[in-house]
Amino acid sequence: MESILLIVVLTLLIPIATAEDSKLEANPSVVDQDQSSYNNDPFNKPQHITPLTLPDSWPTNIHRNPINRSPPNIKTKLVMLGTGMPSPNPYRGGPSHAVIIGDSTYLIDAGEGIWRSIAKAALINGDGFSQALSPKKINTLFLTHLHQDHTVGIPSLILNPLNWIFGIKLKIYGPKGTKDMLDHIVSAWKIDAEAAIADGYDPANSGTTGHDIVFPENGLVYQDNNVKVEAFRTRHASLQDSFAYRFTTTDRVIVFTGDGGPFHANIVRAAKNADILVTETVTEDNIRYAPWGGNTVEAKKKEIFRFHFSPTVLARIANQAGVKKIVLAHEQNYNNGENYNALGLSDEVKAAGFAGEIFSAMDGDVY
Repeated sequence: MESILLIVVLTLLIPIATAEDSKLEANPSVVDQDQSSYNNDPFNKPQHITPLTLPDSWPTNIHRNPINRSPPNIKTKLVMLGTGMPSPNPYRGGPSHAVIIGDSTYLIDAGEGIWRSIAKAALINGDGFSQALSPKKINTLFLTHLHQDHTVGIPSLILNPLNWIFGIKLKIYGPKGTKDMLDHIVSAWKIDAEAAIADGYDPANSGTTGHDIVFPENGLVYQDNNVKVEAFRTRHASLQDSFAYRFTTTDRVIVFTGDGGPFHANIVRAAKNADILVTETVTEDNIRYAPWGGNTVEAKKKEIFRFHFSPTVLARIANQAGVKKIVLAHEQNYNNGENYNALGLSDEVKAAGFAGEIFSAMDGDVY
């Protein structure tokens, strides 16, 4: 096992209890719904498309409700908590996911509104999931990189339980800088934490521990009786520290790329023969409608694909790795609003040569 620098313990919260195990079965009232409950929301079609009014955010373009697609005989469940991108979408939370294995839950990234995303997934999918996603069961978080859209939920994740008369005991694993981020979160919300303790919250046997990943390429980050988690160094634009995570359990291999960029052989290694690859992509067919990256199609491609996978690159990675299933989140499905296709990015990845299963995820989906 490669060395990991274990840093900073924050004693803010109170001890937690355990909850009874529950089967994570599909909710029949949700599974059969193929229409979106948002379609009838009040809506004024924008005359000018801005980062606040992208067609991806229009309620009329939300094509379905969340679905539990997980096989009933599989113990390891993937829950899509937040599937949004940095541009605000009222129907999608910031990037965050959960792997549930029996009575243990592991989070990947902590985007905007993470507790709301967790609550939504719990309400949609039934009692088994609501117990598995209870704050009492959440004690491990893995950060793919330290961009704000993947980390801004951390203060809420740590501090919001103070409002519920109990706290959480959390380990956070992430790139170099995770320790500093936690130090500054504690400092920024010092008054809140001190007030909670003064009001009677006991911080004994609770708190958050930061783990900075420092190995050069890949290695074992975490292991317990349920799962082995390996990290593989990747490249996301100018970030020097960015990781894909490979979760290996008794019945599944699930890989999270975080945000992408150009083709990277280390991601192929991370995703080798994975059952599910949780990843992202940006439209190439409609990239001219992207509100960032430059003033020409050529400029946009050059800039945007430093930060994110093109469908062509993603298909190449998945094919070389032998991935069985792709689950897309953080999709940047730009469009002019006239002929929006909610499955446009799935179609582009298929057209680029990926022949396996591919899904465009919604918040609350289970795979």
